[in-house]
Amino acid sequence: MLTKTVKIVLILAGVVIVVIIVVVPLAIHLMRRKKVDSSKGCSIDPFEADPYPLIVLANTNTFLYPNPGEKILRFKVNQRVDFICPGGGVNVGSLETDNGVLTGTCKKGTSFKIKRKTLDSSEIRCRTPILRDIRATGNRCSWFDRGQELEVGFIVEDGRFLRTLSICFNQAKQLSEFTYIEQTPSINQQILGTPRPPWLQGSGIYNIKGTISNLYLKKNQRTTINRLLGLPDKSTKYIKNTGDYFLARGHLTARSDFFYAAQQNATFYMQNIAPQWQTFNSRNWNQIEADVRNYAAASGVNLHVWTGVHGITTLPHEKTGLPTQLYLFVNETSKLIPVPEIFWKAVYNPKTERGVCLIGVNNPYQETFSPICPDISKDIDWLHCDRTSQKRGFCYACNLTAIRFAMPILPRITDRGLLL
Repeated sequence: MLTKTVKIVLILAGVVIVVIIVVVPLAIHLMRRKKVDSSKGCSIDPFEADPYPLIVLANTNTFLYPNPGEKILRFKVNQRVDFICPGGGVNVGSLETDNGVLTGTCKKGTSFKIKRKTLDSSEIRCRTPILRDIRATGNRCSWFDRGQELEVGFIVEDGRFLRTLSICFNQAKQLSEFTYIEQTPSINQQILGTPRPPWLQGSGIYNIKGTISNLYLKKNQRTTINRLLGLPDKSTKYIKNTGDYFLARGHLTARSDFFYAAQQNATFYMQNIAPQWQTFNSRNWNQIEADVRNYAAASGVNLHVWTGVHGITTLPHEKTGLPTQLYLFVNETSKLIPVPEIFWKAVYNPKTERGVCLIGVNNPYQETFSPICPDISKDIDWLHCDRTSQKRGFCYACNLTAIRFAMPILPRITDRGLLL
């Protein structure tokens, strides 16, 4: 260490005093304390190309997300990453490959070592659009064993399956009971504005012949509903020609609940929807979805979210006036795909074991409602739905213990209080 000695002579009351001061230069002292980080790692912009590969840590099946507030992925030096293109090859610059998976090792900046070459992550992309898939797991998914568990995601050529969401499908109703996802706190940095993909329904899941999506066509749902209610086939009393009084393909897990374009596209399976009045879909339900995403982002917590349906919506029969249940598929022997009475979303913080269930009434013609559990929505200050709007869909909230009495299908999780 460099030092400097200063000798000062003082004469006090005739006594000579010699003071020696050792000075350590401040700049050099600070320099020695400062640690120089020569290995800052790598970063990837996952939105740089379309379609950009799915990115996971090598040999894992868990999606990676940026830190909250950022849009780039960060890796440590020598960390190994899999670039995955389900259904096609991974291209690197002008090099086209048939490999659905390429493993890269972080060097520095945006450089990764892939197949003994150091390449920039901006050069990596998928040769073809990423293929999504839905399949049965063979597991049951409700406490009454009436649900078939499905999973939606991406098949990797090495046998891995990258799951985006799971679905509990009720074969008897031909309708899903609920879906499950983990809501990333990075959600508000998601990609936006990607084109909507076509609806798919998989194979071997539905017992109904034909295309399920056709049942949602306005002319078809109008005929089905009117016949149940004793109305002429073309009556527009409930299913209007214009406006938003019709039954939409209401996502359970929303497209906007996901970060990457491929994940968003994977929500477009018919098993991930239920008949939902558009008046409700585009208003209070849309608000509930946004409130949950905003809570995840603000709290920085990876939330567990179940979204489902309960009950069957009714309208009065034209002749008898009796409440009549609504379905989208009716034939001589069956009534399937019921129009749900309510949509619900159970939101849970696995760290604090606190949660809440948010509920919306799916019937714009219903003038009043009775909550299926004690309403505690006034205690949830991050919930911004219009609780008293008939057209928007009455909404309320319940604690998890109370809602389970009304809906035993809700997964059993420890409830230590409200998610405030």
